[in-house]
This record gives sequence, C-alpha cells and structure tokens, in this order.
Amino acid sequence: MRQFIATMSYELSADTPPDARKLLLAELVGRRWKDRVKERRMPRNTVWIKRGAEDHETTSDLHLRCSEELRDAAAAVARSGRVIRVLRAYVQVAGGGSYGLAPEGFFEGSPKPPDEPG
Repeated sequence: MRQFIATMSYELSADTPPDARKLLLAELVGRRWKDRVKERRMPRNTVWIKRGAEDHETTSDLHLRCSEELRDAAAAVARSGRVIRVLRAYVQVAGGGSYGLAPEGFFEGSPKPPDEPG
C-alpha cells in the first residue's frame, strides 16, 4: 500500500452557525482528519490526513474520497438539525516531498485574527 498526504480547505456559507462549524470539524476529526500539525493548529477550515492507496488507486481516487468525506461529514451535521452548506473545497493529494506549517514565529508582527488568543 502506498501512502499519501491529503490537505483539504473548505468554505462554508455565511449563515452556518458557529456550533455547526465546530461540529463539522469534530466530524472530520472523527474520520481521522487532523486540524493540527505537532500540536500547532492548521489555518481555519483546513485539515489534513495520511491516506493509504491500493496499487490500482490513483491520486484522483483519493481526491474523490476526500471530497466524499467532507460531503458526508456536512450531511451528518445537517442531520443533527443544524444549518450547514459547504460552498467549495480545495483538496490536494501529494505522494512525496515535505509538508507542514510555516515555521513558528515566521509571521511575527502580522496582526492576529480577532478570535485567536494573543
């Protein structure tokens, strides 16, 4: 089995309430997606996963599987009675090279988002 890294960023409609956003992330994490790299948070609405693929599967197959997992996680949130709509998503499946967040402190001096602790 070959191993790949998939990264997925998604945009939700503006009328998606905060509890539905949190529940979507929890649904994705429950499906083995990660919202952190070595205890550091990924950018908002971005997750990643290590994925295995059989020899007959391509990166396109994995791309589709990632998209299906986002769709299914959003459907689970909707079944709980919450309003949620995924507007778009970006999925990248990579088989090699390096990955990770920019170095700690790399953006020092940049303003922090209002909801992020100082």
